[in-house]
Amino acid sequence: DRTRIGLVFADAPPEHEVHTAGIFDSQLDIAPNDASHREGIAITAPADLRILSWMPHMHTRGKSFRAYREVDGVRETLLDIAHYDFNWQLSYDYATPIEVKRATAIGIEAVFDNSAANPVNPDPSKRVRWGQQTTDEMLIGYIEYELPNGGPTIGSGGMRARIRDR
Repeated sequence: DRTRIGLVFADAPPEHEVHTAGIFDSQLDIAPNDASHREGIAITAPADLRILSWMPHMHTRGKSFRAYREVDGVRETLLDIAHYDFNWQLSYDYATPIEVKRATAIGIEAVFDNSAANPVNPDPSKRVRWGQQTTDEMLIGYIEYELPNGGPTIGSGGMRARIRDR
């Protein structure tokens, strides 16, 4: 092994610090044999921020994922993955950061397929809840963002609201 690294030093300190936070729904409850179960959660932005990227995370029952912001009752899709694949967990970077004003709702929603029609479902007869194992499920939207005017980070001031389609 002849490992080498190269370092490039900036001429000045960074203008903004990049933060990462997970917007997550840990109260998942997916019924057995449900082919189209919806879950979601939203937070309130604690400060003006710029979203740089999203990285969705679900396990094998994940079917689709959507991230959005909502202003005055109008929802704008920020990321839409119509055919989520556990084997392709990618970071989706914006060419131009998305501006989000303080008190704007930022949310994620997903559809899960817990049916026998899902070829990678470990057990369609099982009720599925949040868990660390791939046989369990998760719903997380990792968000990278910067605070152009300072202020609290998402973890220190975000409020959560559960969204469930029952």
